[in-house]
Amino acid sequence: MPNLYKVAIVGRVNVGKSTLFNKLISNRKAITSNVAGTTRDRNYAVCSWRDMDFDLVDTGGLERQSDDDIDAQISEQALMAIKEADLVLMVVDSKNGLMANDIEISKLLKKHKSKTILVANKADNDRLRQSTAEFYKLNLGDPWAVSAANGSGTGDLLDEVVIALKKIKKKKRSKEIKVEEKFIKVAIVGKPNVGKSSILNAILGEKRVIASAIPHTTRDSQDIKFKHKGENILFIDTAGMRRQSKKKSETFEKLSVDQSLQSIKKSDIILLVTDVSKKLTWQDKHIINEAIEAGVGIIMLANKWDLIEDKDTNTVKEFQNYYKRFFPFIDWAPLIFTSAKEKLRISKLLSLIIDIDKERNRAISDNALDKLLKNIVRKHKPSRGKGTKHPYLYSLKQISTNPPRFSLKMNFKADLHDSYLRFVENNLRYKFGFMGTPIKINVIKSQNLKDTK
Repeated sequence: MPNLYKVAIVGRVNVGKSTLFNKLISNRKAITSNVAGTTRDRNYAVCSWRDMDFDLVDTGGLERQSDDDIDAQISEQALMAIKEADLVLMVVDSKNGLMANDIEISKLLKKHKSKTILVANKADNDRLRQSTAEFYKLNLGDPWAVSAANGSGTGDLLDEVVIALKKIKKKKRSKEIKVEEKFIKVAIVGKPNVGKSSILNAILGEKRVIASAIPHTTRDSQDIKFKHKGENILFIDTAGMRRQSKKKSETFEKLSVDQSLQSIKKSDIILLVTDVSKKLTWQDKHIINEAIEAGVGIIMLANKWDLIEDKDTNTVKEFQNYYKRFFPFIDWAPLIFTSAKEKLRISKLLSLIIDIDKERNRAISDNALDKLLKNIVRKHKPSRGKGTKHPYLYSLKQISTNPPRFSLKMNFKADLHDSYLRFVENNLRYKFGFMGTPIKINVIKSQNLKDTK
């Protein structure tokens, strides 16, 4: 799909790339720390300056060749960012000075003929700003002295970025995406090592995020735009969530899990990815409860279906029954058996996302709901609860969509059993659908209505 101009931030480890990324977008989107390798995947965010919007891309540290699989994939992600970028910000460290790896990275950028702005970060005082002259040896032009920590020099840097982007001419360049354009926001969530990143890579048809058997490989939540059948989808890849240990509160894992929980709350739909070859756990229920509380649509993925051996005609049914017994309260959420490795049912998954988005935005007329309520009461009258009056239901109206919310108006001194609310919800679903989305019914007791015997 058409994209904004892309500006990639690259450099060796611990030069402050993620801190600079957060400062330029005015948002703490990337997790930062002094530990090497904190950032792993490419992290995208829209940066706005001088009436221009562009995609800013944070990357992990470019290091010399390593036998470590994750380090190699981090470098691969950074190289992908360089190749797709219109402009590169190469970040160096003013405090530590010129390093051998800085020289290697500058040669790499020249090899790819990347348009580059050299950024001398951590220039927190006049002495450090004056010491940036040694970076002229990289032959990448004037080093722009900035401090991502306190923000000094970042405005001038953004001015230079805008000037450089305006000079770039691209043939047949598509129109820029408007930030306000509607997207179906889909968070990919689950425990560590269930295949969340692999599912995303299978959907995109490319190695967009790092996938590894090592737990908690993904750290920052990743926002990735995609288009399917004319519909815009914003996928949010998240870190694996598991029961928190009694470690210090500022660990990577806690910060990542906090981001994942926020991703659930800001999404329209979650894909709960589970490893079908392993048993479901309390944490899976916890994630589902977070989604229901936020009013988010749910699709359950029984991933790694390729690991199930000796499958026959009854295998799917057996697993379906197992998932239903474990999640009896979300029988409205579809379950798909997927394999990221074999790209099994990925196309079906994409179509289902679009279908559920339509269900979440379904609006029912007052007339149709009035007829349904009369039919509900005719089939089963509400019994008296803790209240002093017999419950009398006056109206059922839809008050919002995405998620669907309804108001059920009844007499003031009566009480309604939760089981009857579930009965009303089941009838709503039977009549109108609402597949994959929670329904919320607010009971309103009114003194202004005439009580009926």
